Amino acid sequence: MARETLFHILSRQPWWLSALVGAVLFGITQLVWPPVAFFVALPFLILAAYIGFKQMRGTAVVDPGPQLEVLKGMSWENFSLVVAEAYRRQGYTVTEARDAAYDFELVKNGRRTLLAARRWKVNSVGEGPLKALAAAVDRSDAGNGICIAAGEFSANARSYAATSPVSLVSGVELVQLVARLLPRSDRR
Repeated sequence: MARETLFHILSRQPWWLSALVGAVLFGITQLVWPPVAFFVALPFLILAAYIGFKQMRGTAVVDPGPQLEVLKGMSWENFSLVVAEAYRRQGYTVTEARDAAYDFELVKNGRRTLLAARRWKVNSVGEGPLKALAAAVDRSDAGNGICIAAGEFSANARSYAATSPVSLVSGVELVQLVARLLPRSDRR
């Protein structure tokens, strides 16, 4: 599993935390070596501005946990409506599938994508559903497949996805996909 950097961790926190880290580093560096103090703090201040802008627009997710729990608590009918509408808002034509390996067919600019979302509630999605989705992609001449889960993907599933035409969407990415469609009280 890849190690997270300080910037990756801060990108999921409120904007002011990055600004605070930048200010503290500026103060410490100002005492030790004043000529470089501004340059040490600058990346954190830029990150704070970026996060603040995204949070102001409502597209940044600070902690996806509460939103993921809301998604896991939805019935299949509600969850599928939310996911389908999220892709429609991105310009896709969304149609329900007639195949057990996937749930929706997405079309945008003539490119077909198969979307599997039915296992959104499980804690860990394994390799099996991804293999079924990849086989459906091959059978239908689609460009790729997307598998959505509110839980995690197993290590085997992630390594399989790395070598297949299937993309994985979970956690923060899933919440960002559907954030504008969740009730206002469930978003930050």
